[in-house]
Amino acid sequence: MAKKLLIVESPTKARTLKGYLGRGFSVLASKGHIKDLPKSKMGIDLDGDFEPHYILLRDKRPVVKKIQEEASRASVIYLGSDPDREGEAIAQHIKEEIEKKVKNVPIKRVLFYEITPEEVKNAILSPTDININLVNAQKARRTLDRIVGYTISPLLWKAIAKGLSAGRVQTVALRLICEREEKINAFQKVTYYVIHGVFEKDGTRFEAVYQPKKRIESKEEIEKILRAIKDSKFIVAEYTEKEKYVAPPPPYKTSTLQQDASRLLGFSPKRTMQLAQRLYEGVEIDGKSKGLITYMRTDSLRLSEKALKKIRSFLKSIYGSDYVPKTAREFKDKSRNVQGAHEAIRPTDIFLTPEQLAGKIDNDLLKLYTLIWNRAVASQAKSAKIQETTFSIVPHGHDDIKFQGKGTRLLFDGFYRILKKTPEDVILPDMKKGDVVDKVSLSIVEKHTEPPPRYTDATLIKTLEQLGVGRPSTYAPTISTLIERKYVIRRKKTLYPTELGMLVKKVVVPRFPDLFDVNFTAKMEEQLDEIENGRADWKSIVREFYEKLKVKLEEFKANIKKIKDEDATKEIDERCPVCGAPLVVKWGRYGKFIACSNYPECKYTRPLNEPEKTGVKCPVCGGELIKRKNRKGQTFYACSNYPECRFTLSHEPVAIKCPSCGYPVLEKVKGKKGVYFRCPKCKKTFKPEEIEKK
Repeated sequence: MAKKLLIVESPTKARTLKGYLGRGFSVLASKGHIKDLPKSKMGIDLDGDFEPHYILLRDKRPVVKKIQEEASRASVIYLGSDPDREGEAIAQHIKEEIEKKVKNVPIKRVLFYEITPEEVKNAILSPTDININLVNAQKARRTLDRIVGYTISPLLWKAIAKGLSAGRVQTVALRLICEREEKINAFQKVTYYVIHGVFEKDGTRFEAVYQPKKRIESKEEIEKILRAIKDSKFIVAEYTEKEKYVAPPPPYKTSTLQQDASRLLGFSPKRTMQLAQRLYEGVEIDGKSKGLITYMRTDSLRLSEKALKKIRSFLKSIYGSDYVPKTAREFKDKSRNVQGAHEAIRPTDIFLTPEQLAGKIDNDLLKLYTLIWNRAVASQAKSAKIQETTFSIVPHGHDDIKFQGKGTRLLFDGFYRILKKTPEDVILPDMKKGDVVDKVSLSIVEKHTEPPPRYTDATLIKTLEQLGVGRPSTYAPTISTLIERKYVIRRKKTLYPTELGMLVKKVVVPRFPDLFDVNFTAKMEEQLDEIENGRADWKSIVREFYEKLKVKLEEFKANIKKIKDEDATKEIDERCPVCGAPLVVKWGRYGKFIACSNYPECKYTRPLNEPEKTGVKCPVCGGELIKRKNRKGQTFYACSNYPECRFTLSHEPVAIKCPSCGYPVLEKVKGKKGVYFRCPKCKKTFKPEEIEKK
């Protein structure tokens, strides 16, 4: 009897689904996209209808052949790629390849929003057809990104250096980072002063601050105020108590999960999505693969009725009725295009607590699962109740000098109990208007205005989302690309633009002001959403985009020499030793170098910085070994007499004879288990103490 065939992207997902569906199904994995645009050329008919010319990826040919063979023996074929634009495009491409070889076998689309036995079987029983609007939206996005990348990047190669790139979303993100850096560099710090007071009533001390609406930037002025009030009585001028409710945050969507995973766990967006993918596709627990969370690329804050009932049941059973609101809580989606079928990111089984998974899954997976589980459960708990007190104290006879403070007291912890995080109480004594309080101390505190903070992964994602730039699937790869291109570096959690990144922004953004404008990019995302909803024609949008871009491309081409001279090169006070022309600092693929301005007639070049000397003699010719970097930026050690002597080492050389063969140089290697020494000739290794003994 012919089997049913299910095709998904991931081998892990395939294994999980095979365990759920049993013998009647054959489950194969495409391992991602099977088709893409060619790397060697544009692959889009810019003078025609803009149809992308997808090719079958070379390494996917055996995969496609296997799919076609299995499809020819199947009674029905299900395409179960991810439920988003990319997944729909993958499903369409697989269908096209199957139909080349297989006729008269029904091909259906199935959508898995969570990988659990019940939901998988429901999806199989409720198949649909490929959503051509989603396919067209992906096609438009891919076409737009290819046009930008393959028209502007070559211009950057000519203007600055080979290997650089521009991207529709990538360059806007770079622009935000660079413009923030420019604001920080231009920031002028202002010093100002406040008076910090410590007061006491009925044995309870509390704090209040005099901070006038208009900053006091003169130390003499603040000292004058302090002298005038230091011996005064202090009276409560205002005292207000009110109770307020703090609602829980919504369950996670892609962007907020990435933000909190960065802020709380130190995970990069790329790492977060890798872990979330594993949790979604299935993790082995007690010998069985189980999908632990719902689909992780989503703009939605919605939870299904079934999920809401289970969460409320869990809350009641563990925390009691006091922690369960009368009705399920709903959160409004502010995103422009949230599909009804998508849910927020939540555990597939709310009764499977993080404590139960401890020791059964990898630690990083557990950390992310805990974050998702806590947030989903907390979102349906009762609001916390807080008593908030505000007050002001004035020195007698100086009603215009108000010391202000605030007190808080948690009356009911509500959702905070699930998140295991409660606001700190600031306890005040009982006070009322007109009460006299004792002054304990008054002190002048010097403060400074602060520049805007640099972006972190979390704050950049938040900003991109607020501006409507990019979508859940683009945030992680956008930041990764900026770092891989060396436009941005990450120090701890902070993103800094490099000199190269600042240069690319300086060259590209003013010459393509519309394309890399935040509002323009956000509008383009809205147009992609319109295509997805069937309300816009993808070719018309791409055509309109390209016609405007063409004009700017021609202007850029006409000014490449000027751009190169003004922005990408800098003349130094030195002449070429070969031809006598001025030397300039230029950008190469792997950084700056010094070159002759008479290029290509004269091809003299040298490194910008002199190589670092090691003081160790070359064992081959007696020259000195120096520290260098290859084209990929990797460090190695070479002879100063290159190219006559080509001796190199991968690790730091030390002038110690090999205890085994007597070779005059050893390599100092830093491995996972610490430092050790290795002989380049006999390849034997030695611990530091063995070297010392010798």
